[in-house]
Amino acid sequence: MDKISVLGGGSWGTTLANLLAAKDLNVSIWARDPKIFVKNKNTLINKKYLPKYKLSSKLKIQEDIKEAVLSANLIIIAIPSKDFRKISSKISKYLNNQKILIATKGIENESFMTMSEVFLDETNHSKKNIMVLSGPNIADEIMRKNISASVIAGTDKKSLKQVSDFFNSDFFKIFLSSDTKGIEMAGALKNLYAICSGLSDGLGFESNTKAMLLTRSLSEMSELFKKINANPLTLLGLSGVGDLIATSSSEKSRNYSFGKFLGKGNSPSKALSMVKQSVEGHRTLKVLYLEKKKLSLNMPIIDALYKIVYLKKDPKKCFLKFIHESGNIDTAYD
Repeated sequence: MDKISVLGGGSWGTTLANLLAAKDLNVSIWARDPKIFVKNKNTLINKKYLPKYKLSSKLKIQEDIKEAVLSANLIIIAIPSKDFRKISSKISKYLNNQKILIATKGIENESFMTMSEVFLDETNHSKKNIMVLSGPNIADEIMRKNISASVIAGTDKKSLKQVSDFFNSDFFKIFLSSDTKGIEMAGALKNLYAICSGLSDGLGFESNTKAMLLTRSLSEMSELFKKINANPLTLLGLSGVGDLIATSSSEKSRNYSFGKFLGKGNSPSKALSMVKQSVEGHRTLKVLYLEKKKLSLNMPIIDALYKIVYLKKDPKKCFLKFIHESGNIDTAYD
């Protein structure tokens, strides 16, 4: 894997590409709008998503997605989940035996598929060549070299080790997992619970409430995991509780910010417009609500959030109601 292409010029794709370029790896990045990358003398920046940061001078900009795929041994996909199937289909004819690392978090609205399942559905690529990346990764903090970690899951141990070595540095660490389904589901679902955490802060609740929300969120997710053959213990790792803590407490989190704007009295449409970027949890909420009904799962937090976001019910009343619908049994991760 001596040539790497990153598909996606948002803050996360750019951050991943920059991490690799800073280690002198041969890496290029493709964005739908290459003009977001601006070179001024020897300085490269992403003027739209990371305007405050100088990117590695070793990072190359690739304007042709066909060339980006054909020329690479490792392809990292970091595009919004709503566009994932379309891009997977577009690149399918250029794939041969490349390794794929999926860094997109989300669940497809129409199918409840994870991103790796969508990719397999569109490309028929070898499953052993597909890995997924998730974890508590706020791009801005990684660009500032805050100590951070991610988890990569897959079935090919050799590829997992090689890709983790590409990313490992003084401030960034990769851990490995075999629970691809759990890693992806945790990364997608925490967005919903981050909205609820922001909502709690917007309503003026404090630490006790947030602690209760975080633990009950993990409880709800664990019940879903048991139904979909994912390992509930995965929720205790980086992609679960780790990502949930980061996303549920940072003003830089779009999902948290959306929830906080809701809690302060803004309508769902107004809150979305205030965030200014895509809010993955907003899209995931409806599909999870329908899926949990099919599976006959009791998920009071999701019920409350659905009523607030889609039925425009009073946030505080819904919030207080879910507490009394949560049952009285604490979670057993088994």
